Amino acid sequence: MHKFHDGPSYGYSNTWKQFEHLVKQRPIPTLYETPGKALIQHDTTKEILGIQAQLGNKSIKVKASKALILTCGGFENNQQMIRDYLPGVPYCYTSGTPYNEGDGITMAMSVGADLWHMNNYAGPSMALKVPEVRTSFSMQALHHSKETPGGMIVVGPDAKRFTDEKYKTRHGKIPVNGRWLPLATPCPMYLILDHSLFAAGPLYDKNPSHGWTQIIERYDWSNDNSVELAKGWIKTADSLAALATVVGLDPITLETTVCRWNHSCAAGHDHDFGRTLMLAPIANGPFYAVELSPSMLNTQGGPRRNEKAQIVRPDGIPIRRLYSAGELGSIYSYLYQGTGNIGECLAFGRVSGRHAAAELPWG
Repeated sequence: MHKFHDGPSYGYSNTWKQFEHLVKQRPIPTLYETPGKALIQHDTTKEILGIQAQLGNKSIKVKASKALILTCGGFENNQQMIRDYLPGVPYCYTSGTPYNEGDGITMAMSVGADLWHMNNYAGPSMALKVPEVRTSFSMQALHHSKETPGGMIVVGPDAKRFTDEKYKTRHGKIPVNGRWLPLATPCPMYLILDHSLFAAGPLYDKNPSHGWTQIIERYDWSNDNSVELAKGWIKTADSLAALATVVGLDPITLETTVCRWNHSCAAGHDHDFGRTLMLAPIANGPFYAVELSPSMLNTQGGPRRNEKAQIVRPDGIPIRRLYSAGELGSIYSYLYQGTGNIGECLAFGRVSGRHAAAELPWG
């Protein structure tokens, strides 16, 4: 949220609408659906001359009169980069834009840029990801404080619980022995629930307050979960042992895990992970399972920049006429600072813009 003393508050998409309005007031050409593919670099001086982009079926080249500024986001929808750089997640899906695929990182590396903070990301949380929808679904029973009838737990591939399922992480981080570390996400993970919870209402929160799926995709989840059950997004069986077989878990271990959870609910205390919310037993069949995946909002890593927002080489020397701002090569290392990307994009957008404008035009 950005509050201007002489005007209204700008939050969420209103901030973007204000910038869009200011751009449209001036003769600034804007090309949508035109992804950058490669930076054009002078053979001798190594300064950046422009960018090659893809406009439909045509490759175009855009000349930079003074400099080029990369503000193309992170790599949250590039599974290869996720496997290579993010700790503890074999795969991860974004709740934000599906179009951030690390193109800026690839382009900057190709002209000699150093990388930093590639292990820092806003995640992981646990969410549903299905092939039919590009981004993840937030499950009500996990990420919302509302108490509902029925019981649920999350288990890993060993059919055992591994965390307090209702703990509100700090952008995917939890306290472990005095440090903040990424939430453990042993994949595949399964949300296990009983019929009371299944019948209490939609498992997905359709309120379009945040997230690409809610605001852009606007998937209309059925109120009784029947459509998603028919699609196979939700698995069901009459017994826990049968449900375990359906999703590939050990039946005896799952039954033991649920029995231990139900004993904790009866005692009013989660002896394993200290969970305090929704201490309801998994009691009434049929039973249900939803496969969960690690999910995140964005990544911070990318080409390293200096205090002038210049992208630099591994030796610290700036690549001439190349700047960056925002989460592409964010200044935040190790842990993401909540809401920091918007503030950083504003700050380094201004820094990079001023220094780029001060460059001498090249011939």
